[in-house]
Amino acid sequence: MGTTKKVWNFFTIAQWEEEEKWLSDMARNGWNLVGVNCLLRYVFEKGNAGEYIYKLDLPDNLEHGMDESAYCNFLAECGIEVVCKQKQWLYLRKRAADGPFAEKDDLVAKLQMTNKAYDYAIRTLSTLLRVFTLLLLGVNIGGVGTLISSLASLITFREYTSHVKGKTAQYIGLFSAFNFGFLIVLTISVIIFL
Repeated sequence: MGTTKKVWNFFTIAQWEEEEKWLSDMARNGWNLVGVNCLLRYVFEKGNAGEYIYKLDLPDNLEHGMDESAYCNFLAECGIEVVCKQKQWLYLRKRAADGPFAEKDDLVAKLQMTNKAYDYAIRTLSTLLRVFTLLLLGVNIGGVGTLISSLASLITFREYTSHVKGKTAQYIGLFSAFNFGFLIVLTISVIIFL
């Protein structure tokens, strides 16, 4: 048996408790987390069974003036090791012999973590939607204006000219007018909504 093992697993942002439980179960079986890549691939190394317990954190302390290194130093002083960081998530572990992670009130702590997780999900989704909006506008703007800007436009032009003879110039003029009009509408929408 090798000393490291890579496991592919998927957890949504809302499944942070299940992910913590799974990591702790892996540690009970002697596999200790050493890294996470792309929130899907977990890297473990063989260790003593039940040596560690794991917890995920989305620190909001950084908003209160504590920088990341000071927060990690604070955790280390409390006997908590930062195993790795993936995006804004911190993967924490401590020796199981030292007892569970201290929580002021289990229900309050879970609600706070759930709120932080959903806030993170909303911020990530809104960023992706802004990028998607810009991409969609770019594709639309890139596809209007001239006949050769889109393969679909060229195919339509070829079909039209093969069925309607002698009206090529009229088609190009009308096509260009509609496309430039649509280009103006898109440009105005970008200015107004972004």
